[in-house]
Amino acid sequence: MPHTYRCGAFDCGEPSMNDALRGELLSAIREGRSRAYYVEENGTCLGFIALRAESFELSDSIDRERYALSARNVPGVLLELIAVDERAQGRGLGRWLVLAAVELARRGAELMGVRFLVLDSLPPRVPFYERLGFERTKYQPDGKTVFMALDLLE
Repeated sequence: MPHTYRCGAFDCGEPSMNDALRGELLSAIREGRSRAYYVEENGTCLGFIALRAESFELSDSIDRERYALSARNVPGVLLELIAVDERAQGRGLGRWLVLAAVELARRGAELMGVRFLVLDSLPPRVPFYERLGFERTKYQPDGKTVFMALDLLE
């Protein structure tokens, strides 16, 4: 369901993610820059995803030759944040949330031309995203996260 900011007790065990949910993400939603969706059970937020439209420069982030793209920039969807409350971890909810994000991005691809769903993963989570079809991109901006993409046309 759309995020209406009823996640006050949410704790995914990662303080930066919890802070983002309560601060930056809320501002982005109010300003219309992001959309967030959450799953709740008995009024408790169990997990959420946040999506944002983005344009990616091919030479810097997405490998132009690999995807046979002629344009310099390509439209995409950024999986801005994803988190599962500690009390709900281990139940497959993270996988379900990523698959929901993929489905929402594919709808965008069908409606208006979006090519990639991308995300920045923490290094220990990379295998999780790889199992769901995401691939590391050629360009990696820093050593703190791993930039990954899912081609929505495949």
